[in-house]
Amino acid sequence: MKRVTTVLLAVLLTALLATPAAASSEKSSVGLGVSLGVSFPEGDTLDEEQVDDWAASFNWGFYVNIPLIYTFHLTPMAELYKFGDKNATDIALGFKFIIPAWVLDLYVAFVPGLTTVGEITAPHVGGAVGCAFNLFSNLDLFIEGKYKVMFNLDEDTNISVLHANMGILYHF
Repeated sequence: MKRVTTVLLAVLLTALLATPAAASSEKSSVGLGVSLGVSFPEGDTLDEEQVDDWAASFNWGFYVNIPLIYTFHLTPMAELYKFGDKNATDIALGFKFIIPAWVLDLYVAFVPGLTTVGEITAPHVGGAVGCAFNLFSNLDLFIEGKYKVMFNLDEDTNISVLHANMGILYHF
């Protein structure tokens, strides 16, 4: 009798410990994502290096998806790419508005942040559109297009960059 009670208690304790883990893989949980894509920068770099307009370069990045409510997420992100011969890094905070549509989550986002090209750092502002599709219970596939403008505070030149990315998002 004592052995049966011990086994039942162990099974009950295991079930109780497993329940929160199963419930935390919802879309309302924080997610971590990685993306790959292509960037198309246009204009002069902030230190006057001219690049071919809209010359393609490989980019990659990672981000965190923090849902405040189901249809509004904060998304800190970092992307790395080339601007001519120089490395560029974007650090931004996306304000993402989700539009649930059948099996897709369409979204639009306002994306302010900072961009570093070589030795120069400048603010940028932009927007993004995309959609996410749930592959498994806690894994999403997404496609995103983002356009941003970097501001040179010392001169009257601006730089535009178009990003096209695809990636995955893991929900904890």
